[in-house]
Amino acid sequence: LHSTVNITRPTFQALFERDLSLLANSICAQCDAQLRHPLLPWLLGERFAETAERIMFIGKPHRGVPGEILQSGVIDPTSVVAEELWNKNWPYWSYTREVAENIYGSRASDFICFSNMIKCTNTPGSQDGNSTDRTSYVMAECCVSKLCVIWQEIKNVEARTLVFYTFRLFRSVLHHVPIALAGSVREITPQSHTVQCRNKRLGWWERTCKTSWTDDLRILVVGHPERMGRNEFVELLTNWLRTRKTTCSAIHA
Repeated sequence: LHSTVNITRPTFQALFERDLSLLANSICAQCDAQLRHPLLPWLLGERFAETAERIMFIGKPHRGVPGEILQSGVIDPTSVVAEELWNKNWPYWSYTREVAENIYGSRASDFICFSNMIKCTNTPGSQDGNSTDRTSYVMAECCVSKLCVIWQEIKNVEARTLVFYTFRLFRSVLHHVPIALAGSVREITPQSHTVQCRNKRLGWWERTCKTSWTDDLRILVVGHPERMGRNEFVELLTNWLRTRKTTCSAIHA
């Protein structure tokens, strides 16, 4: 990562610790996560708010403990992202990086937000040789449906374009969009819709809604980049985001 100022901790720490009391509330007590350390968003570039489209990528739960554990138990990933993860060749990181650079150029990390849908994990670090995703439905229900952590993050930075890499991860918890104004959610594609991605089908569930800060929040839930053809996956997302960028620039001009 170049000299990007990652403002994830000053932006989200109070939300996690004070506003949501993560790990210290009754809903977290019901959760069956094994590694109980909520991860702050990986990255919030300092120029995110300057973009008309405000793109936020949202992935599956992390592995292990990728960062500094704060006194509250929350993980700050800032140093690990800067020193290691942003430049990883893993599809999750490298495909996202390429998509973002197609939109914003070599300093793309200045302009995007990158987070996870569920804040704690059941997946140990890769150093133990087992990185199988063991996320439970209880984790998804507690974190997304009841505490609405990811939706609170989205509201906090007033994101306008969401890309969830979670098509095969308890998609039902994303049916309800608590930040949407009543009656404003509109389906662009059905929940079960897929598109061709090289020799595989890629989940592609797209919606739009109105919120208190935008009349056009776009929500795309796609399959995870892992085991997907790189060029095809990157092209699909890049084309969708370029169209989105053009639309937002016109709306917010």
